[in-house]
Amino acid sequence: MKSKPLVSILINNYNKDLYCVDALNSAINQSYKNIEIIFYDDASTDNSIKKIIELKKKYKNKTIKIIENKERGNIFSRNQMFGIEKSLKKSKGEIICLLDSDDFFKKDKIEKVVNFFVKKQSKDIVYDIPIFYYKKKKIISKNEYFPRKNKWPKFPPTSCVSFRKKDLLKDINKINVRKFNDLWFDFRIASYFAIKKKQFNLLSLNLTYYRQHDQNFDKKYKKFLNSAWWKRRDQAFRYIFFLDKNLYQRNIFSFDFVITKLINKFCIIF
Repeated sequence: MKSKPLVSILINNYNKDLYCVDALNSAINQSYKNIEIIFYDDASTDNSIKKIIELKKKYKNKTIKIIENKERGNIFSRNQMFGIEKSLKKSKGEIICLLDSDDFFKKDKIEKVVNFFVKKQSKDIVYDIPIFYYKKKKIISKNEYFPRKNKWPKFPPTSCVSFRKKDLLKDINKINVRKFNDLWFDFRIASYFAIKKKQFNLLSLNLTYYRQHDQNFDKKYKKFLNSAWWKRRDQAFRYIFFLDKNLYQRNIFSFDFVITKLINKFCIIF
């Protein structure tokens, strides 16, 4: 790998015109300069695209590519994966950094990520630790992320994921396999690399602002009363079976596994 490889920052957006400019500005104003930005808009009905086009004109000397998807599907997790995959294929960088359009990066994030990959040539993926960003406060997250022996890892959110492009392209069909439609990309990629490649690499640095607001998909505590959350959890176990049958078998007598299966079988929660 070159000492200054090209980095592609993939920004995924749907109706985040209140935040997407912050996301793009944080990508543009990185201390590391050898970057391209790919902004994928998933058929937004707000002013997202208008704002991004205006910003692209302002930064005309920067490499900013815009992909406009005209038809949005009705499975949000699949929409996200489709957007990432389409942006990935259009990207030219050796290193890929993901960024949801309501989050934003610290100025030195890309520099820290590149340093990791240049020094660790055998590593294909790395996570940083989020800063939970609320309207009136910021909470510096501690290192609570780790692989678990008999289950999927506890992993940071999508905007904290960076990886080598060539390694992901080789395995994208196994990560984005369609029969687990409710699983989000961050779960898939973290589980795949931890289980199949025995890699869970973490920068012990808070480099990403993870915005917390009413549009976040899961709410603490409320998610346990949501049947969609339990359905997704059941798919998580089945995805582990898809990746490693022996690992799956070690889960089947756990309380977590049993309660998930019972709730899905009897529809206890609606």
